[in-house]
Formats: sequence, structure tokens, C-alpha cells
Amino acid sequence: MTAAWISAFGALGGVAFGTITAIVAARIQARPAHRAAEAAHAQAEAAYRAALDSAREQIKGAAAQSTGSARRQAYAAFINEAHKLQLAVEKFDKDFYGPTVDTREAREALDRVDKAAALVLLEGPEEVTEAAWEVYNEGSAGVRDYEQSGDVRASWAAVIEAGLEEELHMALTRVRHGLRDQMQRLWQATGTNWILEAARGLETPFPPVPTHREYGGRTVAYSAAQEGRLGSFGAGRLVQPPGGGDPVPFYETVRPPAELIARLLANVEAYLWVCRPLLESGAITSDQMHGMLQYALTAPHEASPEREFSRTAGDVGNDLLHFVDVAQRVLNPQEVDPEPSR
Repeated sequence: MTAAWISAFGALGGVAFGTITAIVAARIQARPAHRAAEAAHAQAEAAYRAALDSAREQIKGAAAQSTGSARRQAYAAFINEAHKLQLAVEKFDKDFYGPTVDTREAREALDRVDKAAALVLLEGPEEVTEAAWEVYNEGSAGVRDYEQSGDVRASWAAVIEAGLEEELHMALTRVRHGLRDQMQRLWQATGTNWILEAARGLETPFPPVPTHREYGGRTVAYSAAQEGRLGSFGAGRLVQPPGGGDPVPFYETVRPPAELIARLLANVEAYLWVCRPLLESGAITSDQMHGMLQYALTAPHEASPEREFSRTAGDVGNDLLHFVDVAQRVLNPQEVDPEPSR
């Protein structure tokens, strides 16, 4: 290699080394500035995230405040309308066995409660909505029962005037208890029909298969075709009897025993005996006597219309208090006493 080539390579190496050295020096000098920029960027990002979190919390707080305000308004509107319903229903109870009171005011109040409950449903939560519908359902049941029990209330008015209210109520309660509390539900429609027939003096044995009353007053026995359509859920499906033996229709395994049927008949006769002086004096008619018996057998809660009314419409006030309690716990959760530790 000639001296010229050596000189050229040396010059090139010097330039490369000088360039690399300059780059390294520049990078070393730039590190503090780069770090400062990164720190500034991190600081700016932290400030941005803090501002964003703060904005989110403010939005959440405003939304919660807005929700609380809307709920408070919906709850207050419902309480106001429910109280009006309570006052309207209480008018029926002032002279319950007197002439039927016009129910239009109560019906209008019930409609307003229905609309107010719908607003509560929109605001929630579920427990408050359920409490609101309890108020509506009790009020609706009470108004409906009062409207439909006019004839029975007139009959009971004659009973009360004769001083036989407690005796008649006890007799009807015994019949009702034997049917609704001691007889399987599958047989209750059959039992109701049979009791009403027995009270009219019809010598009919207790039916061998359950029957049910359809529209038009017809009493129809269970049929194989109907049971076949129900399949394994039909009342006539074959099951093993409790005492063993060949399979039998399910309704035969829950058939009311002969002792219960005998007690039912004895209780019906006791009711007729209490009604006898009322019939003989002309205070009530035979149809009224059977109307009171049918009401006692079919009413959801009690044997007499006044006591039934107190279990439905009479509970409007209690249900309203329950609604207020639930609503307060939702609106002011911090005021609710914590559950005791176990």
C-alpha cells in the first residue's frame, strides 16, 4: 500500500471518528433537555388526567344530584296522590253497611295513583316501585270489592240489626276454613259447588272427580280429553298412591277424606241454623242467605265484606307508610342505621 493510500485512509478515519465523537457529544448534551421534556410531558399528562378525573366526578355528582332530585319529586307526587286515595276509600268505611257511596272520587284517585306509580317505576329503584304498586293494588282491590258487594252488604246490615253478626261470622268462618284451609286446591272449586248445593237442600253426594265452574254457571267435570292435552301436568296423570297399589289419577291421591266432607256438611247445617230466625222473620231471603255463603267461600281473605274490606282498602294507609319508609332509605342512605355486626 502506497503512502498516498495510507494517507487517504487515515484522513477518512479521522473524519469518521470526529463525526461519531460529535454525535455522541451532542447526544450526551441533549440528554438533560430530553429528560426535561419527558418530565414536562409526564407532568402535563398527569395534570390532564387529574382534570379529567375531576370533571368525571363532578359529572357523576351532578347526575346523582339530578337523579335524587327527580326521584324526590316522583316520590312526593306519589305520596300526595296515594294520600288522596286513602281519604277517598275511608269514606266507604264510615257507614259501610249503609247505602252504597258513589265511588267515582275513589276511582279517579286510583287512576292518579296508577299514573304516579308509573313515574316511580321510571325513577326506581325496584324496592320503591314494588312498595308503590302495593298501595295501588290494595286500593284497587278495596274499591272493587266495595262496588261488587252491595247485595251482600245489604244482607249483612239485616244480620247486624238482628244482633247476630258474631254468630253468623263464626259459622261462615268454619265453613270457609274447612274448604280453603283443609281441602287441597284441586278440589276447592268442587267443594264450593257442593257446599252451595247442600245449602239449598239438594241431596247430592260429594263428586267422585273434581269439577270446576265455567262461564255461564256450568259445572263441568274433568275429562280425559282435557287431561290428555295437559300431558304429564294434568290432574288426571297416573301416579302411585301413598298406600301403594296400582297407579291412579293424581286427583284421587289428594281427594278430601270422608271425615272432612262430613265436617263441611255439619258446618253448613250450623250456618243454616243461625240463619233460620232471620229467614222466619223475613229479615233476609233465601237468596240473600246463599249470597252471604258464596261470598264467604270466594272472598280472598275474610268471611264478611266489612272484614274483607279492612284487609284490602283498609291497608292502603299501612302500605303508604311502608312506601314512605322505603323511599326515605333510598333518598337518605346515610341516615339508615347500619346493621349490627354479628
